[in-house]
Amino acid sequence: MHYRSISRRKALVWGAAGVVGALAPRAKAARRDADVLILGAGIGELHAARMLQDAGLVVEVLEGSERIGGRCWTARDVPGRPELGAQQIGFGYGRVRGNAAELGVQLVDPMLGSVAETRQPQIAVSISGHTPTMPWADSPLNTLRSDEKPFPPSALFNRYLMKDEPLVDLQDWLKPKFAHLDQLSLRQILARNGASEEALRLMEIGVAASSLDDGSALDFIRKRHLFAWEAKAGSYHEFKEGTSAITDAMAASLKRQVKMKKLVTHIHTTKNGVSIRSQDGAQYRARACISTIPLSIFKDISVQGSVTALQRECWREIRYNHLVQIFFKPQKRFWESDGLPATMWSDGPLELILHIPSRTDPNGVMLAYVNGLGADRLGKMSDDALKTFAMDELCRMRPAARGSVEVSYIHNWSTYPFSKGHIAHFAPGGVTRYADVMMQPAGALFFAGEHCSRIGSGLEGACESAEDASIKIMDLLGSGR
Repeated sequence: MHYRSISRRKALVWGAAGVVGALAPRAKAARRDADVLILGAGIGELHAARMLQDAGLVVEVLEGSERIGGRCWTARDVPGRPELGAQQIGFGYGRVRGNAAELGVQLVDPMLGSVAETRQPQIAVSISGHTPTMPWADSPLNTLRSDEKPFPPSALFNRYLMKDEPLVDLQDWLKPKFAHLDQLSLRQILARNGASEEALRLMEIGVAASSLDDGSALDFIRKRHLFAWEAKAGSYHEFKEGTSAITDAMAASLKRQVKMKKLVTHIHTTKNGVSIRSQDGAQYRARACISTIPLSIFKDISVQGSVTALQRECWREIRYNHLVQIFFKPQKRFWESDGLPATMWSDGPLELILHIPSRTDPNGVMLAYVNGLGADRLGKMSDDALKTFAMDELCRMRPAARGSVEVSYIHNWSTYPFSKGHIAHFAPGGVTRYADVMMQPAGALFFAGEHCSRIGSGLEGACESAEDASIKIMDLLGSGR
């Protein structure tokens, strides 16, 4: 039987588990710790573990950090219980929703005022350190070209990037006919689509890359195309108890408890199996392995065996945007006294400040979201120095905030040792050169993660690629009996 005959719907409700399990080898091979090792305990890895476990395989999950979830990370000890990573569950997130339904993890509608990738909130704009102004179109601080003036800086990027956007199907970005867009940087396509120099300057602030020159136009068009598709398909949801609730439940459903603090340092892979060594000296062997370790980390692991030079090049060249998140706890709704929206955009050091409704705090949470070079500058400060700096900067722009808000938490994805960055992206030319390479197995070592997805993004993309790797492993182990 060929495991690719399993339908997506059956995989989601585990209806094929009994058929696959009857054919999968159950006996533990000599000197092997498991049939399959999975490196990482994020949502994609846990989705793969559940599929392979239900297929009758012995699965061992190794997690380098002290926590389960990857970018599913609800800051439960921070006022307002904000999300450090993923939050939205798109209408088309079938794999994520299937796991939630199976495990009884409740999804709810987003709260009124929640910000989405496809929804622009009312926003105040601060330029050159001035107090934010509304409306932006008529502000004396607005020096954009006349046809650009109506658009706040946060809306310019989508307007110019998606002008005459050619993609139709969700896999169009992989077709050779669109490869010319991969050769263009974000700066080149935005300029080609008519952006002025001032618009380019504003769009570079907050871009999820180190600069407009560092991102493939095709890669970013593909992601925006997917967001728009999701918005048209239907409403998104959130997990009632936070995104960590789904990964906690998935880990609890495994027969073998996730092994924590197993930071991988060495991998040896052949077509017959994989051996792993972790920083604490422990060694593990299996017939196959799935790695979802971010390539920003994976490139520094010693990997020996069936690996090509192009794969190693790919691991080195994939980019991860730098991101610093500064969470504020409003003690009162100060924005109601200064008459400006709580959400604001700035060309200063705090860049984008979002107001996020909370299910546990009536005043919600404010989050400064600083990307790229701005994140690198802030990342050089100690947490204490950054807290003081962020408070001074917020209160300077919004005097009404003084005495009404405090910094509650800082998270720097750029220096977080288990990712060293936030979300992967391709540099110009990277889609053409590496999109297929990053998914190619190295012997019995398979790869997954959002960066390997072909259709989805976010949590669903992570599950999509992990499911694909799992099916390939079922094919491999089934044919090898």
